Amino acid sequence: MDAAAEALELPADVVAGAPLIELVGKRELRMENHRGILSYGPEEISISGGRLLVRVRGEGLTLGAMSGDSLLITGVIRAVELE
Repeated sequence: MDAAAEALELPADVVAGAPLIELVGKRELRMENHRGILSYGPEEISISGGRLLVRVRGEGLTLGAMSGDSLLITGVIRAVELE
């Protein structure tokens, strides 16, 4: 697995299926390798990352786009919690 990660120039965790979270300012969160939305509301969105729970808190949160394993959340992001 480490050789594949090195060849692709990606962290080994991402190649192994761990979530990759990218926060752009306080208005946009992108996540790859998610396992589905657990709860959805304008102030909190909970996402399964397999063995990791990702909770996004803020105001006016919306799911901008979602495909098989990636998603985009927009709004005013106040906190990202990992459990």
